[in-house]
Amino acid sequence: MADGKPGDHPLTDIVVYKIETYGPDADDYIRGVSDFSSRHELYEWWNQEVKGETDRGIILQKARGRYQELMMRSQASGWSTKK
Repeated sequence: MADGKPGDHPLTDIVVYKIETYGPDADDYIRGVSDFSSRHELYEWWNQEVKGETDRGIILQKARGRYQELMMRSQASGWSTKK
């Protein structure tokens, strides 16, 4: 995660500082993506799919989709998940 203070980067705001940025549902999915991703994988996804996007509906859709992909990957690998 980028070091800094609240407001420096939306991903840090969501994951580190728990600041609502794109709405509670999208933010929760983004935190879930963070939980199931390496830092590199998280930033790679962010930079390709979310960075610069302002439409909250699109961000929610992308975050939900990525979270579901990661949940399926985790379950296929034998990890138990709570959500």
